[in-house]
Amino acid sequence: MSHWHRYGIAGSCLATLILSPAATADKETQRYRVQPGDTLWEITERYRGIPEEWTIVRDTNKVVEPRHIQPGDILEIPPLPELSAEVRHAEGEAWLFRSDGQRVTLTDDMTVAPGETVETGTQAFVSLNLPHGENVVLPSRSRVTLKQQNRQDSRLYLERGEIEARVPPQRNQDEVLNIDTPAGIVGVRGTHFRVAGADDGTRVTTLEGAVNLSRDTSSRDIPAGRGALSRADAGIQEKQLLAAPEVQEEAFSVTQPLTVTLSSLPEAETYRVQLARDPDFQTIFRDKRGESPRMTFESVPRGFYYVRGSAVDELGLEGRYDRELVLHRPVEASLRVDGQDYTFEWTEIPDLSYRLELAEEASFEDPLMSRSFTANQGVTLRNLPIDDFFWRLQVAPADTDTTGATLVASGRQGAPSQP
Repeated sequence: MSHWHRYGIAGSCLATLILSPAATADKETQRYRVQPGDTLWEITERYRGIPEEWTIVRDTNKVVEPRHIQPGDILEIPPLPELSAEVRHAEGEAWLFRSDGQRVTLTDDMTVAPGETVETGTQAFVSLNLPHGENVVLPSRSRVTLKQQNRQDSRLYLERGEIEARVPPQRNQDEVLNIDTPAGIVGVRGTHFRVAGADDGTRVTTLEGAVNLSRDTSSRDIPAGRGALSRADAGIQEKQLLAAPEVQEEAFSVTQPLTVTLSSLPEAETYRVQLARDPDFQTIFRDKRGESPRMTFESVPRGFYYVRGSAVDELGLEGRYDRELVLHRPVEASLRVDGQDYTFEWTEIPDLSYRLELAEEASFEDPLMSRSFTANQGVTLRNLPIDDFFWRLQVAPADTDTTGATLVASGRQGAPSQP
């Protein structure tokens, strides 16, 4: 019995990207011409994935002698039953466009059926689980249609934006994820990669596994750690991905907004920082790009978050990323004045020490007062010798000195009014 399909090129565990006009998945009944040595068992396994379903092919074609099909016979192979994708995570404004054109708000645990489209708005993120264990993350301003999905493969159409995909190694070589773009088709097994479509070409970056990139008559393998830009006027440009910049954020953050600093890379054109609630970044909730390696994120709630940062080169290829776990515990402080009483209040957080300083000059070179506090939410000062002063509140881990203290709040009391 021939095993050419089972043990063909699909066994190389490469992702294949063919840069040609996007193909339309065939959902109709397929027609197959029987070859010498074929059996209904093998044909059924090849086209339906489960050889035990040979009786479906037999009954569809009214085969009287299943063991004696003849070379040259034409068999009709019924299409596989379609499956749905599941929305694992939806953050921000995201929508599901049903096949009848109806638009509904996308939420966690919804299902996406073949023929339906998912679209993400600004600062919106969606993670989809597919039946073969594939996971697809759509960042902001992306639009993807689930063209076909059955137990053999899934086919998505990326109209715009990006996709980050993780595809576990498949036991059945017929199980594969295909991503069509306006410029080509990405077919993957057992790999972790990104693909992005833009007006100036298609970009592919491989983080694990490998991608085979083809356009017209040229083809090359893009292994892990490398990326490629394919465009009509310049062919395929391949290069090593930039190294991961180091996430220099401390293990805890006490300021609002949350600030993340990456180490600078001389080859970087821009940088990217993402925040997620899980280490695999399937639940991204913030995403920012910029020319500076230092980025701020407003209104991030308290909690543990994973931060990852990457650098983008002159071809627009996003490089490898560094990841850190950060505890964000913003401290808020205020001053309330009642006659000669000056009440300073701040957020109490366990294992932090607070230092309140008052000074006549903004430099704080010769402070009027410098006091440390622990395990309280503020202090009231009375009968101060002056009513015009600068103040600041610094925090540090309780088991350290204040040499590396972080400034979390400051202000001026009694400043003269402007004319």
